[in-house]
Amino acid sequence: MMLATDQMRAQRAREIKYKEVNRLILIGNGFDLAHGLKTSFRDFIEDYFTKILENIKLNFYHKDLLLSIRAEVSFRHLDKIFTPSQAFLELRSLMDNPNLKIEKESKLLKTIYNEIEVKTWVDIEVIFFKLLKDSPEKQDKIKELNLEMDFLKRLLKEYLEKEFKASKLKSISRIETQFKQKFMKSEAQPKTLIDDKDISSICVLNFNYTKTPELYLKELSIGNSHIQIHGSLEGDDINSQGLVFGFGDELDEEYLKFENLENDDLFEHIKSFKYLQFQNYRNLLDFVESKPFQVHIYGHSLGLSDRTLLNTIFENENCISIKLFYHKWDNGNDFEKKTYAISRHFKSKASLRAKVVNKEFSEAMGQLSRKV
Repeated sequence: MMLATDQMRAQRAREIKYKEVNRLILIGNGFDLAHGLKTSFRDFIEDYFTKILENIKLNFYHKDLLLSIRAEVSFRHLDKIFTPSQAFLELRSLMDNPNLKIEKESKLLKTIYNEIEVKTWVDIEVIFFKLLKDSPEKQDKIKELNLEMDFLKRLLKEYLEKEFKASKLKSISRIETQFKQKFMKSEAQPKTLIDDKDISSICVLNFNYTKTPELYLKELSIGNSHIQIHGSLEGDDINSQGLVFGFGDELDEEYLKFENLENDDLFEHIKSFKYLQFQNYRNLLDFVESKPFQVHIYGHSLGLSDRTLLNTIFENENCISIKLFYHKWDNGNDFEKKTYAISRHFKSKASLRAKVVNKEFSEAMGQLSRKV
């Protein structure tokens, strides 16, 4: 009798605690790509290389903070039209030509295009931090690296503004359905939900600089909010957050060593210090502390450049479910690879296994170009 009473009390406590549940939707670059936007770092670098080729063709010269090159002859084949991916390959080929003199080539840029050649993709923020770790006590190298990141950030903003302005965004019905779906008991951490739940409120945590999620927020019938945690293209860093471009892994052992070196330049592009300038991060904390919540992940790589923030979310006591909306193609998907990535943000692997929704209850993110 006593055991039955204890069980009833425990169930009643769960009913009260989990009477209302929220949803935190994480949006990464794959979300913009699914809507037809060319917003990857590779897209950006290929566009940059296209402009360099144009300068070589017209002026026999290109010079900026990252690269300075001079052509000693006319390369007639540059008169043809190159796609951005062709421009990348063509410039890499030209840089081995003895008639093209490289006067300056930054280590940051060289590492970026080497990564693209090997992996076909690139994470500029991770590369930046690796180079920073190589030079923690070389003041001139640190200052140079910071200036190069500032330059890349300006170029990235110009590129994204151009790309977003030229786009004709359309919502994807499947994603709209996924945003609004019920929170199923089968998706929740054990000993939390008693039954399936309607969502009380949605917060979209947008890691992109664009406003693509707003296509969906206006269609939601429940309370919602939109936090651009890395700033927006409209941000001026005076009235609203501009682009947050850098690294965010304070759990890295090398980062902990930075704190013992009295050098503020090491922190110039560390994300946590940018979060302190505006209310976005505090608004996120208010949301995750308010009620139990489920995380939805759309198009986020879950890379180490956001580990501090993601760990704060995933290991929060109120987080009772993490559902991956993976990328699917004709003969496979990236669900398992995403679980490798998400595991790096958990100190407690038991918590990881309890919170991440199994693949059998997960689904592919909706796509604009094809049905999934």
